[in-house]
Amino acid sequence: MRPALLLLLAVLIVAAGGYALCAAMGWRPHTACVALFAADALVAGMLALVPLRLSRGAPQAAVAQAALVGSVIHLFGCLVGAAVLFAVLHAGAAMVYWVLAFYLATLSALVVVFSRAIVAAPPAAPAPKQ
Repeated sequence: MRPALLLLLAVLIVAAGGYALCAAMGWRPHTACVALFAADALVAGMLALVPLRLSRGAPQAAVAQAALVGSVIHLFGCLVGAAVLFAVLHAGAAMVYWVLAFYLATLSALVVVFSRAIVAAPPAAPAPKQ
């Protein structure tokens, strides 16, 4: 529950900050495209949490691998969303900044969640002596 709220908070902060910057500079924020990619980044972030949830109770090495898989899922989820945004919806070059902002914000939130999970995981059992 807490990781989901952290992801949601990251998306809301980027959206509010981006809209404030667009309003201050007099730029048009492209609300539909921004909302689409914000939802995509949020869904990709939630899907990235699945391997971490599956590795609950596992040693640190397994949790670290789950975090790596989760970050790859997040990357490809955001890549698919960006491809739809640019190829299908023909979003302009200004959307690159929105895509990068949402990707980096959700990735930062995931790094915090993954780091906490790795630290909290029990260390691996020592190898038996022969």
